[in-house]
Order: sequence, then structure tokens, then C-alpha cells
Amino acid sequence: MKATILFIALFLTTTGSFVFAGNGDNLLDRIMHRKISYPESLRSKGIETTVYLKVRVLAENQIEILEIASASEEMKAAIEKQVQQIKIKVPQNLVGNTFHYTFKFQVQK
Repeated sequence: MKATILFIALFLTTTGSFVFAGNGDNLLDRIMHRKISYPESLRSKGIETTVYLKVRVLAENQIEILEIASASEEMKAAIEKQVQQIKIKVPQNLVGNTFHYTFKFQVQK
């Protein structure tokens, strides 16, 4: 079974500016894009869902999850665990900023 992850992310900082995934403007965005993945255990079950995530950068290696929502509690828990494992050296200008992410996970049949 061929699987594809659809990753759609729109980031909104507390300053009100928009940054779209993939344009390289923000280190955190690139890290999130690389580190958040479709858990194999859920992909094999065919679980497809969208995860909404709101995080704040507290300091180096400290990302706080402010909100996480998904129709699948399993996916929500898996993504929460992935975020908690992210270790990143962040520029000082990111500390205190809030970012919103939307991740769509779908299995291509």
C-alpha cells in the first residue's frame, strides 16, 4: 500500500504576520515540517485526520503546546509526543512567539 502524507501548514505568529511552509523564512517551521510525521501504526490502521496545533517557543529546546485538536485521540497523542521530542536552538526573536499548524494525514490508495 502506497502512503502519502499531505502536509499543509499555515503559521500565524503573535505579530500577525503569515509564513507559509517551505519558504525557509523560519527555522521552527522547517523543523516542524521535518519532525512531524504520519505515525506508521496509525497509517497501517488507515486513520486519516487533521491535527490542529498551537505552540509557543519558550526558550532554546523548549516548545510549549498551547492547544492540540484532532478527531482522532490516537493521532493527537502521537503528534503531541513528536512535538515534545523536538529539540531546537531557536533565534532569540522567536522566543515568546506563538505558531499555528495544520497537519492533514491521508493514506493514498
